[in-house]
Amino acid sequence: MRKFIRHHSYQEYYEYDGNTVIERTRKQGSVTIRKDWILFDTVEEASEYFNNDCEL
Repeated sequence: MRKFIRHHSYQEYYEYDGNTVIERTRKQGSVTIRKDWILFDTVEEASEYFNNDCEL
């Protein structure tokens, strides 16, 4: 699953594939300025974060 959030000066992409990791990529235009991974202890925690805290 993927979510896209547009902010005033950048865009964030959250990608979640049903495991314990959410990948977050921040771009300004076509340039990636930051990429990191949010790690969770359980799939349930990751799923809850992705569905509730990754705003659209």
